[in-house]
Amino acid sequence: MIRSARGRCVWVTEYAQTASVEWHSSRAIIRNVRNFAYRTRDDCEPGYYDAAYELDSVRSVDLVVSRWAAEAIAHVFLSFGFQDGRYLAISIETRRREGQRYSPYAGFLPLYDLVYVVADERDLLGVRTDVRKERVHLFRADIKPETAQALFADYLRRVQALNGEPEFYHTLFNNCTTNILRHVRAVAPDVQYSWRVLLSGYADRYGYELGLLDRTLPFETLKERSSIRRPLYASIGHFFSEEIRAPLNLAKV
Repeated sequence: MIRSARGRCVWVTEYAQTASVEWHSSRAIIRNVRNFAYRTRDDCEPGYYDAAYELDSVRSVDLVVSRWAAEAIAHVFLSFGFQDGRYLAISIETRRREGQRYSPYAGFLPLYDLVYVVADERDLLGVRTDVRKERVHLFRADIKPETAQALFADYLRRVQALNGEPEFYHTLFNNCTTNILRHVRAVAPDVQYSWRVLLSGYADRYGYELGLLDRTLPFETLKERSSIRRPLYASIGHFFSEEIRAPLNLAKV
């Protein structure tokens, strides 16, 4: 993978700070968990906090698929649920500099850094459901807690690795879906590669066919039931994570 040599630059506000991880045995202290409050698409109040997570308290993983245009194109990321009711989302994105705008075509060139945004769900999900009004689906992964814990640890190791050796994003080979698959295969080596990973909008169907999502329902039924529908005048408050899951019948972890 092409490495990015970061010089002096000014990052877009959302990427001005990145998360870092300190391990104390099986306890991870994450610095700079992002928690922006978005008033509009382009107007936000920056915010960060530090938090500690016990590895053995990871209980669930949710797949988030957010579409804003064609069904075949989506942004895909994971959110980890903990025994104490907290959720932590991790989104793999382009870390852009001031003046840069995202383009999938520009993503074929070594222009954007790859970044793992470690954030509160009120930030990463809230901006998509309540502010941008994207079509967001949330699927509970059908995996054991120990697999969820291994996946979380693998994500955090990647966060640390990128802080030490930054990489460039690539539209096909180093993006949100290819990296998710990379992490899944690290903890479940039998998971097979598919061309559909190149089209992020198929990530949910791909996960379903791999047996990583609920197979007791036909896929289209599961997809319909996994759609987050926010009330017209909803606000992104303290209980956001519980509010979006309640209609989906996802039990509190």
